[in-house]
Amino acid sequence: MVHVRLNKQIVGIPLAAVILLAGWFLPPVEGLAHEGVVGLAILFAAVALWICETLPMGVTGLLALVAAPLLGVADINTVFSGFGTTTVIFAIAVFSLTAIVMKSDLAIRLTGFLVRLAGADSRRLVLAFMAAGAVLSAVMNDSATLVLFLGFADTIIANAGHEKGKSNLAKCLYLGSAFAIFMGGMATPAGASINVLALGLVEQATGLTIPFLSWVLAVAPVAVLMVPVIWFVLTRIFKPEPIAEESLRALTGRAAALGKLSKEEKKTLFFLIGIPVLWIAGSWIPALNVTTVSVIGLALMCAPGMRLLTFDEFQREVPWTIVIMIGAVISIGGVVGSTGGVAFLANAFLGSGVMGLGMFLTFWLITAAVYFTHSFVPVGPAFATILIPPLMAYCISAGYSPAIPAVLLAAILSGNLLLPINPGLALSYRDNVYTFADSFKAGIVPVFVLVTLLAAWVPFMVGVLGVPC
Repeated sequence: MVHVRLNKQIVGIPLAAVILLAGWFLPPVEGLAHEGVVGLAILFAAVALWICETLPMGVTGLLALVAAPLLGVADINTVFSGFGTTTVIFAIAVFSLTAIVMKSDLAIRLTGFLVRLAGADSRRLVLAFMAAGAVLSAVMNDSATLVLFLGFADTIIANAGHEKGKSNLAKCLYLGSAFAIFMGGMATPAGASINVLALGLVEQATGLTIPFLSWVLAVAPVAVLMVPVIWFVLTRIFKPEPIAEESLRALTGRAAALGKLSKEEKKTLFFLIGIPVLWIAGSWIPALNVTTVSVIGLALMCAPGMRLLTFDEFQREVPWTIVIMIGAVISIGGVVGSTGGVAFLANAFLGSGVMGLGMFLTFWLITAAVYFTHSFVPVGPAFATILIPPLMAYCISAGYSPAIPAVLLAAILSGNLLLPINPGLALSYRDNVYTFADSFKAGIVPVFVLVTLLAAWVPFMVGVLGVPC
């Protein structure tokens, strides 16, 4: 097994080299200059290294960024600009929530409740975790929700005596939490930042707004159906080990012995409830964006009189490899976008003739193509900005609501079930719990179900609701 893994890692080196050489020597193509071809080659070379797990994820991302100025695609002073975005700062600050929860006994209380609910049935425990994560992520940032639930999962795994990297229960809890949270995130406009971007694009193009409830009716039913679908597939592929009775008694007993909430736990609950409320309010109050709220929340947690957290406790909870990975992915996306790669891919698809098919097939193919492209080119906002306007124009000319492509693309770009190079899923890719192949195997069937449900339900419901037209 080690020999096979080593061979796979070594294969990534010549594969990435071939991709880079091909990109360098290929002539410019219509609609894409030489720099754009090389930019795409750098991206796909990085994807090859990620899939083969040749280097740590963050190191591969940094290496790809260094390759851009070396090959004349970008300037060294701007290529790392992704690390200065609010997304990276948010990715750091949001782990303050994990730190205060893991420092308190709230994780024991919640996991004790879920364990009591599920009993000795580990499959039912996975479903309970997924359902709770989906509900919370509908009104809370997906990344923050995932970070919290990974902490809860760690508590269960540790108390059950399972070893990460060898436990199917750990795989189910990590992947199940991530997948379900992405479903919850697409269910409401407040669930993901790209949903807000889609709302803005519709308003800019039509002058109309998609009401909150209309969005929920158009997407939430699909999200609700997807949670049991994902759970069924996941627990069939990775059959979770049962939890021993003594471990169950230990978890529930520890929760019962805690008694009433302590003063520190009440403070922790204040932040756990207050920060998401401000995030939701940020959908209408621009000053309350998730990054600003998260940084201020971190400062208050460390402030005199509150003292929920020290900086040492905070920085120990931040997975810096993932932070580097997120910054690198954003930066690579910027390089590909600035050299015309994203626009080239979008225009190639829109010019393929797919727009002349029937409504369901058209939207199914669009949704599927964007989903799989986004799996390897994880620049959701760029795809949304480039694809949604022309698709809305097509819908208006064809007599469909322009809200359809906006809602569809926001739903599929808010998360990814296939590869953990997407910044959201990357948060769960740690401690060797699962591999790239594991996430792909678990996600491929649910992806086709998701695409089919969205392509059938969203156009139908948007048409029934009649907004906006």
